[in-house]
Amino acid sequence: MAKKKTKVKHSKIQVEEAKPSRESTKANSKEVNSQQAKSDESQLPMFKRVLLWSPVNPNRWPRYTLVGLGLIGIVWFLAISYIVVAPPTYRSEWTLVLPGKGAGANVNLVDIGQTSTSAASPYSNSSTSPKANYKAFATSNAVLKNAASSLGMTVSEFGKPRVKLVDQTSLLYFSIDGRTPEVSLQKAQALHKALLGLLDKLRQDEINQHEGSALKALDSYRNKLDDASDQLIRFQSESNLVSMAQFNELVMTIEQLRREKTQSVALLKEIEAKAKKLQQIIDLNSEQAADSLVLQNDSVFQKSMQEFTQAQQRYLTVQSKWGSNHPEVKKAKNDFMATDRTVKLRFKRLVNAKLPKEASLLTLKSDATRNKLMKDLIEYDVLQKGLKEKVVTLEEIIKRLVKERNELTIPASKLDELIRNHQVAEAIFTSALARTDTTKADVFVSYPLVQLLDTPSLPERPHTPKKLFAFVGAFFSTLFVILGLMLLWIRKPYIRKILKSE
Repeated sequence: MAKKKTKVKHSKIQVEEAKPSRESTKANSKEVNSQQAKSDESQLPMFKRVLLWSPVNPNRWPRYTLVGLGLIGIVWFLAISYIVVAPPTYRSEWTLVLPGKGAGANVNLVDIGQTSTSAASPYSNSSTSPKANYKAFATSNAVLKNAASSLGMTVSEFGKPRVKLVDQTSLLYFSIDGRTPEVSLQKAQALHKALLGLLDKLRQDEINQHEGSALKALDSYRNKLDDASDQLIRFQSESNLVSMAQFNELVMTIEQLRREKTQSVALLKEIEAKAKKLQQIIDLNSEQAADSLVLQNDSVFQKSMQEFTQAQQRYLTVQSKWGSNHPEVKKAKNDFMATDRTVKLRFKRLVNAKLPKEASLLTLKSDATRNKLMKDLIEYDVLQKGLKEKVVTLEEIIKRLVKERNELTIPASKLDELIRNHQVAEAIFTSALARTDTTKADVFVSYPLVQLLDTPSLPERPHTPKKLFAFVGAFFSTLFVILGLMLLWIRKPYIRKILKSE
């Protein structure tokens, strides 16, 4: 047992002695490998040795710390220098708005014609945008030069404005920088004034160009109108026809007279039929009916007729009793003859005609109905005579007017042509003149109206330098430097693999 223990101890001592020898072997191998790697690196090209950045001295911390602090110092030096050295600038902002609809005008000239003018919406054309045009105007050299000269500056001193366009709106946002708040405000006001001045100039130039071409066209239209007027006046003075209204009135008069004649003839036939029927009823013509009414309305004649009737009856009665030589018969006969003479004299005086044998019938058959019929017969007779005269007169007038119309037919057609030519020339001239005036009134056709939505602002604080942005930029730059150094620190294994693969 003692021998076995002695052997175990001896073996442990040998193992312990073998361990340091192994460690020394490993260290020697590492030194050999490092020396071999260094010798290999020394044989590499310059740019590859820079990438590996592994000099003979393996102490890397001082170098990385020195480079990192240097880069970070440069970053913060630049940031602090920007904040301290950079001069402050102030920004004035304002907003313009453009209209969204077009304008229109309509002029109606009574009995001549009408003219209309309209301006389409500035946004109706998808290929062009007034906002883009106005942005180009605001940044053009002409506007900048005028704005700068108004402030006694050069274009470079004045600076260039910033213009922002917002989609789906008609707004334009403007901004411009200045050394002081007052200078930035003056620049904004001068730029806005120069932009409006340029727009007014462009509008006036457009109006002048349109007006020049319109005046040439108006001169041509005026000459045509003068020629048409001269021809019309010359024809009116040479002919008996002054206007188409005169000829149309003549034609209408003829037609009206013809209708009146037709109506008169129809009425005449109707009255003749009625008069004929009345004559058959009362067995008298119109003249006899008139005489009968005259006699009936004369009290002296009626009294004489009564005396005549009484004397006649008395004479017949006495004659039937006694002979012709009887004194009563002779007396009755004398009375009868006397009353007969009285009736005839009165009849002749009233109607200027001989008393008919049936004179007594004129009175015995008279009553209210008969008198009315006789009055109607007399009235119809008067109407017949008047209508006959009227029809004859109308026929004469119609013949004369028809002859006059036939003579004026050819001149009327010529006059109508001249009047139509004159109206066309007048309508063209008047419409062109009205269109010129309406176009001149609408000055915002090509260059829409622009309105100031927000006035140029007076800045209260500097726009630049921005300390927060400078510090944030320096902070993130520091992080990037640290991240870069970390990547450099762990780069060697990856670069060696790449170099070995090559």
